[in-house]
Amino acid sequence: MHITNHIFLRISISTPMILLVIYLTNIGSLPLSFSTSTSLNSSTENYIWTQGTPMPTPRFEVSAEKLDGMIYVVGGEDESGDLLDIVEVYDPSRDGWSVAAPIPEPLDHFGLSSYDGKLYLVGGFREGWVATDNLFIYDPRTDEWDEGPAMPTKRAGLSADFINGTLYAIGGSSSDNEGQLNTNEAYNPLTNSWTKKDSMPTARHHHASAIVDGKLFIIGGRETEVPSSVNNNEMYDPIQDNWIVHNPMPTQRSGLAAASLGRDIFAIGGEKIQGSFDTNEKYDTLTDSWNSESPMPTNRLGHDAVELNNNIYVFGGKTSQETESITDVNEILSSQELQTN
Repeated sequence: MHITNHIFLRISISTPMILLVIYLTNIGSLPLSFSTSTSLNSSTENYIWTQGTPMPTPRFEVSAEKLDGMIYVVGGEDESGDLLDIVEVYDPSRDGWSVAAPIPEPLDHFGLSSYDGKLYLVGGFREGWVATDNLFIYDPRTDEWDEGPAMPTKRAGLSADFINGTLYAIGGSSSDNEGQLNTNEAYNPLTNSWTKKDSMPTARHHHASAIVDGKLFIIGGRETEVPSSVNNNEMYDPIQDNWIVHNPMPTQRSGLAAASLGRDIFAIGGEKIQGSFDTNEKYDTLTDSWNSESPMPTNRLGHDAVELNNNIYVFGGKTSQETESITDVNEILSSQELQTN
């Protein structure tokens, strides 16, 4: 395995601060990770939160994905504890909602991504916390879902992301809060087949994912129950088919959401033993450092985040482990700097 390591040394010599960066490459013998805790810097950019029109249906453990200028919010669980098959579509240009064809069966905790004008749904739980190997493909031109070849490993609480025409389904759980996985399986729509890829270093579920410069970052998650939440930040390079461990997230969280703006990744919300987080921490992939940003107005877990047109839209979730705390909220994070450029 070829590994590239980044080491950052900060040396204070009175004023001003001199930042000496030593960049080492091709040193496979060095350890992948150099620390287990992370210093948290103050934000230097002005980010603001605004409210969009709420989802028609309050729900949590949803998955959301952008497609052709719209955002599809799919499945989840309602206040009665029932799984849902609904698909609601948000149009940011008019701040309004519409409905699309439901998924073939009620599900939550699945992965969702888009490619070449279609949505791809993988895995998830059906009623009774039964993990599935589903691959459902939605075409908005026909408003229909088709079934693709089953994912090799049944799992839920996973992430799913397309990079360069390949769908990577990573991590997850084989049952409710048990059977954590480091599985990395890739689906190629051209060959309509799955292949096994390099396993994630840390087996986990309820993590978040984001893509920057063709690299996939897997952040947070947990091993079993909420107290086992982690702050791991591991990057997958699909070209090299290997992983690099980066600076961990300052706050250990699972059930969080993540999205990228430019080179930055925002890790938002998540669950704690009692309640949920409004925490919003920004990871700079260039400097391998974290900043504290404006907290999300509604603390929540089991939500999802989507970047579209330099805004991050955060949908649904619930504010505590209690079912009746489920929300329909639609909150939007915007960068003042990006909006004025």
